[in-house]
Amino acid sequence: MKIAVISDIHGNREALIKVLEYIDKLEGDKGIVCLGDIVGYGPDPVECLEMVGSRTDKICLGNHDYAMLSMDLDYQINQYALDAIKWTREVLDDGSKDSIKKFRYQLDEGRVLYVHASPDNPMEWKYIANKRDAFLSMRAMKHSLCFVGHSHIPGVYADYDLYRDGRGVLLSQEGKTIVNVGSVGQPRDGSPLLSFAVFDDADWNVEIVRLAYDYEKTMAKIEKAGLPLLLAQRLMIGR
Repeated sequence: MKIAVISDIHGNREALIKVLEYIDKLEGDKGIVCLGDIVGYGPDPVECLEMVGSRTDKICLGNHDYAMLSMDLDYQINQYALDAIKWTREVLDDGSKDSIKKFRYQLDEGRVLYVHASPDNPMEWKYIANKRDAFLSMRAMKHSLCFVGHSHIPGVYADYDLYRDGRGVLLSQEGKTIVNVGSVGQPRDGSPLLSFAVFDDADWNVEIVRLAYDYEKTMAKIEKAGLPLLLAQRLMIGR
């Protein structure tokens, strides 16, 4: 089965539509796992919650999702993100918040773990953005493979030599690997291209997919909603 692993949509409907269109064109059996942060930053949180929820029930809880249910993290978040969180809290109805309550901190699929931030302690919201971050988290890993998001920076990190073929990276079931799938709705690796992963659980091949989308439309909606303009500008520069 091909499993599309998506994360950090952040209320970006235009990016999410592009991803779902790509997934629909995949051949054979397929499924979707979402690593969380469906809301926050972007102008269409309700629509994105509905779109993801209609396609999968395998959804992890991200820190921005958690912030819809609790103010515990408010003091840790920068002002731009906090302004967006407060705006999103006002926009979401009780039904949307109830759907978030069903998200899980992690999804354990045997040899594979899905989590929003890091495998060693999901609720600490640690960032995995480079090799050092990944190797520190690997120490506590009990699974062969872990998919994460949160940092918005895609990457494949392993404690063995990776083999890349024409479709992506062939993973080992004997070593340990962390795959950061990047962000659908707000990439931060210097590119405006959205990012997610497609994992083939038959041959353990993973591909990081990058796609262009109409970010200018999302930018205009952010401005119209009265959200911080910086959140719109970041979409254009991928930072």
